[in-house]
Amino acid sequence: MCNQSSWNCSTSLPQGSTAASHVSELLPTHEVIILSVVCALASVMGTLGNFLVLLAVRKNELLRTIPDLFITSLAFSDFSVCALFLPMQIYAFNHSEDEIFVIVKSFLGHISMVASASNMFAVTVDRVIAIRYPFKYVTVMTTRNALVGIAVVWIISLVFGALYAPDLVSRVYLALYSAALLFTTMFMYLYIFIIAKRQENRIQNIQQASNGSTTEKKVAKTIFTVVGIYALFWLPVLLLPIIINPEAQRIEFLKRFQWIQTMLACNSAINPYIYCMRSKKYRTAFGKILRIQRYVDRNLTENSMTIR
Repeated sequence: MCNQSSWNCSTSLPQGSTAASHVSELLPTHEVIILSVVCALASVMGTLGNFLVLLAVRKNELLRTIPDLFITSLAFSDFSVCALFLPMQIYAFNHSEDEIFVIVKSFLGHISMVASASNMFAVTVDRVIAIRYPFKYVTVMTTRNALVGIAVVWIISLVFGALYAPDLVSRVYLALYSAALLFTTMFMYLYIFIIAKRQENRIQNIQQASNGSTTEKKVAKTIFTVVGIYALFWLPVLLLPIIINPEAQRIEFLKRFQWIQTMLACNSAINPYIYCMRSKKYRTAFGKILRIQRYVDRNLTENSMTIR
């Protein structure tokens, strides 16, 4: 029986369920096929995309700024979801799960979920400091401090995973933690854009300062897009227990939860493509890795010679 909230059902199954009553027997065959295909596509696209982010940061020194360090940490958590959790989810949709498999899958799911929310919060704090205190930013947000912050994020994530995967603590605390970080992050971005607009108005006649403010705002907008989409994927998770009572309609709740959980996990496949669309430096880095940039540059050169 699900306890006080959907989070007692978590990323696996409710407490007390047996292997024979696992996900593979909750859903009709056509839903299992659809969810399996969605997970497979997200797994392939997300694994490739997040691997490109990690490789781009490894090869390009321009992608080693403080925000990029947090984006790298986020990409690593997303990569673990796409490369490990989603394939395990596909297996769970089509086979009965033993207890060890359920714990491992739940452990990975909890770690990545907490790491994603915590990394987004951390990079938001970085943007607040950069825009609100631009002259103190260099001394406050050093590489060392950023790495310490990332280490704290992963320690918290590992602790949550270790506690909640074997059902040692109610997962309502996990839900409250993630929701609190998410809503705080959204309010902080509202604050960022208000401050950025004020600064832009004050320094609009100073070209150099204006360029710096514009750059910071572009970075903030890119990360805000990531956070905003993440919030949209999270919203159904928060609303489901309100729409369907997890105690009175347990089976129906679990069926719908499989869809919502899958969509939330698939969010990890989207972030790299947001960077690619929003950031020229990531597009350039991806192009070089995929050997596309050289072809584009050659075409531009040929077109330029033709015009002349």
